[in-house]
Amino acid sequence: MNHWIVRVATAFLMFSIVGLLVWTTEWVDEEHATPAQGEAATNRFYATQALLRELGAHVEKRSGLEAMPPKDAHLVLTSSQWNLFPGREQMLLDWVEGGGQLIIPPGMVGHASVEDWMPIAGELAPRQAHAPSGIAQKLLKDWNCRSVTEHRNTPVAQPGGAGVSYEVCGIRSHRVYGPAADQSPPTWSMQGPNGMEALRMQVGLGSVTVVGAWGLLGNSDLFLEGSARLVSAALQARPGAAYWFVVEEAREPLLSWLWDEAWPACGLTLLAVALALWRAVPRFGAMALPARVDRRSMAEQVRGTGRFLHWHGASALHAAQVRALNEAAQHALRGFAQAGGPRRTSLVAEATGLDVAALARALIDRTRVPAVMAHDLELLETARRRLLVRVATHRQNPPAST
Repeated sequence: MNHWIVRVATAFLMFSIVGLLVWTTEWVDEEHATPAQGEAATNRFYATQALLRELGAHVEKRSGLEAMPPKDAHLVLTSSQWNLFPGREQMLLDWVEGGGQLIIPPGMVGHASVEDWMPIAGELAPRQAHAPSGIAQKLLKDWNCRSVTEHRNTPVAQPGGAGVSYEVCGIRSHRVYGPAADQSPPTWSMQGPNGMEALRMQVGLGSVTVVGAWGLLGNSDLFLEGSARLVSAALQARPGAAYWFVVEEAREPLLSWLWDEAWPACGLTLLAVALALWRAVPRFGAMALPARVDRRSMAEQVRGTGRFLHWHGASALHAAQVRALNEAAQHALRGFAQAGGPRRTSLVAEATGLDVAALARALIDRTRVPAVMAHDLELLETARRRLLVRVATHRQNPPAST
């Protein structure tokens, strides 16, 4: 019996909790935008381009206006730098007058680059009323939804027909448009609550179309109510039509372009810079001092003497030999630096045991035949070496101090 009482009490408690939740809560649906993926995440006109392709049109995405689209094609121009290079304005006008169909955003109306021939004028739209509040606002899917009416004055069939109204949703245009002064009526227009939100004007054999609510061409607003219908009418979508979308004036990076166009010159420049840096890098010495070499081999002596003679001549070699003898004598002989020329010769002859007359002739700077030059150089070198031996002996056995 107690077992059944526990079961009944538990069931009653559960039903009470469920009933309380149902009575005190409200269940509503909320819409959350799905993040764009793939090309739609980077191309804000992806939905419009897909719509045109579904309607049988040919769509191209271009990175600039180096060349104009084919005749009778449609150009959706939204790049703010399309006239970066000289001559683009005249190219665009010639293309439109020759039959091109130009579709532009509201910011291009009244721009200095096209104001001389732009047949469309714009002005600020009347101030919009505040959005409703309370329950009325909840009934609206989007406060920017509105009724528009399509008008056309051309025999070419357009979606919707003349004077047909339908709903569109998306950010409203803050400007309204109309024909510029002394211009004929538009060939197509889209009338909103505050005025014309889009219109098309004839220019030569072509046309210019401005879409004030440019956001309708975006990926998010195109799927709301009749936005796709308005976009297809503004872009004159039809099978076989060609469309160019120029969203930005993109260029290959400068370094990549230079390498592609002039890689040999770039390679040589980089090599020259690398060599210059290599020469400017500080040099570090050897890990240990090189061993001292007191004597050179005969081959090294001959090569060094020959190289010296080749670059400086015999007189320079004689002068270098005399200078070396004087430096050795200054270290070996006391009073040598203060003595005159003849006295210096005598001091050297006495210290080395050489003939003073021969030594004096060898010291004279004069023109010599090769044999005499060799004899004199040998005599001077012999005197220098004997003096160096005298210095070394003096250092090893210094005289006793008195």
